[in-house]
Amino acid sequence: MSRSRYILLSAISSIVLVSPLHAAERAPDIVVTATRTEISTAQVGSSISVLTAKEIEERQYSFTVDALRSLPGITVSQNGPFGGSASIRIRGAASDQTLVLIDGVVVNDPASPGAGFNFATLDPNDIERIEVLRGPQSTLYGSQAIGGVVNIITKRATGPFAVSGFVEAGSFNTLRSGITVAGKEGETDYRVSLSGISTNGISKADENDGNIEEDGYRNYTVGANVGSNLTEILRVEGSLRYSDSRNEFDASGGVGGDGDRVGHTRELQTSGTVYLSTFEGQLENSLTASHTMIDRDNESNGVRSFSTTGLRTAFEYLGEVSMSNYWNAIVGLKTEDTEIRDQSSIRTDSIFGQVQVLPIEGLSLIGGIRYDDHEATGGVTTLRFTGAYSLAETGTVFRASWGEGFKSPTPFQLTFFCCGATAPNPNLKPEESQGWDAGIEQSFDNGKYDLQVNYYEQDVTNQINFSFGIGGYENLDRVETSGWEFIATARPLDWVDVSANFTHQTATDLATGSQLVRVPANLASLNIITRPLEKLTVGGSVTYNDDETDNNGLVADWIRVDLRSAYQLTDEVELFGRVENLFDEQYQDILGFGTPGLSGFVGIRVRG
Repeated sequence: MSRSRYILLSAISSIVLVSPLHAAERAPDIVVTATRTEISTAQVGSSISVLTAKEIEERQYSFTVDALRSLPGITVSQNGPFGGSASIRIRGAASDQTLVLIDGVVVNDPASPGAGFNFATLDPNDIERIEVLRGPQSTLYGSQAIGGVVNIITKRATGPFAVSGFVEAGSFNTLRSGITVAGKEGETDYRVSLSGISTNGISKADENDGNIEEDGYRNYTVGANVGSNLTEILRVEGSLRYSDSRNEFDASGGVGGDGDRVGHTRELQTSGTVYLSTFEGQLENSLTASHTMIDRDNESNGVRSFSTTGLRTAFEYLGEVSMSNYWNAIVGLKTEDTEIRDQSSIRTDSIFGQVQVLPIEGLSLIGGIRYDDHEATGGVTTLRFTGAYSLAETGTVFRASWGEGFKSPTPFQLTFFCCGATAPNPNLKPEESQGWDAGIEQSFDNGKYDLQVNYYEQDVTNQINFSFGIGGYENLDRVETSGWEFIATARPLDWVDVSANFTHQTATDLATGSQLVRVPANLASLNIITRPLEKLTVGGSVTYNDDETDNNGLVADWIRVDLRSAYQLTDEVELFGRVENLFDEQYQDILGFGTPGLSGFVGIRVRG
């Protein structure tokens, strides 16, 4: 069977799974990223996807980047597995046009050229849920939220004192483990975790090109949070996350890519929040102080070849006004300093607001405005409007949104010059975007079957790129993206859960008329979980990535199949195992960089 027929059959199967049965109201999910407040997905006009801790555990993801790959509209680029630098694109937007949050705190690296985020070192052990909000979202989140927002929400203690942990081992001499202590005593909850991974890995430069040197990876991550209800109206929370990783990598992809190179990354995130409820809950206030640090240095043949530290410090106030069942509003103030240590620092001050009105049953209208004052490039105003209309009697939700996004020049882009230039470009302007999407969601049989279809378009102007002609960065590109997203979930039997998505996308450089590099035209993901016995779980996934161009050639399309299973020995102890890349597919994410072949892992998990 050809690959195209295989994908077509999978798509047809997904459509069959969601064929109409008895239309009925579907219990909505609650999300926070879409509006900065808790809201039902039936009232969200934006396109949003959620991946829960249960799904992450059942699918046995060892790396967060693999979990993200399963969501619609997301393209992953990683220069080799096991610690290789990993970035994502949302709906074809550039990788550094994605804003990444952990518990609402921005963690993008200010010291990287485009201030992107490297997902390679983010361990999934502490993740309670991942919310991915697609489309321009700068009205609520500011700079970089052009393609969308990824919000990582971590776990908190909800019960009495308990200890839990896991350990798994497998191919490439890989060992991964973690332990967590959590509990709730009176009005105080706490959670502390330690997780880590060590592996010999494979050659990051593809071994099929003659590269035989293994590139290992090790990482450990410490996470902690504590919260306390000091009074009925006052709560305080604090959190810390520290990650230390060592990543061996190659000089380049392709023939002769092997090289003795090592990257060290240390990441620190701290935050504290005070919550105050006033006027009998009609005004909810929060004040958050946060600080992040990403320290990176590389070695080549034992000699340091690169070193930098990015720092981000922010203070944010958020107020939510709820004086009626028919409307609510939020207002926010934020000041943020982004810094490359010992080089440059930039301050941005922001004010934003949003109003939601519910004029009739089932209809939700949201409008927002934001103003950001960037120390170097001046002010930017962004707007966003969304609408959602839910017909409870038919299980139908109509959605539409229009919004603006922007990305301010980074400290690196504002200060770097070379190649004969005598100074950096003083005329850099923010990248700006406008985009809209519209979709329909239909559920059947009390939510057993659900199908969403979304269409989107977005234009990005003044996109910043490096130019050898001026020896620095300049606003050159204009990019247009558009696409379709098909998202289906089904529970045809009480013991079978199916989720599938298919994305067709274009991302065109209007100056050349060509598709952007590393943006495949088609993406697809299928996940199945079955529980044939009370204590046994069996599942699998199929991932498809279409052909995509790279800077130096074509990366061929690929299909990867994974299988996984788990058995509950007792209420507290579970055995699990998985086979990855079942058919030993030889594929690449980035031209010249290899990926693991057929491999297997087994483990045990203990829940306290």
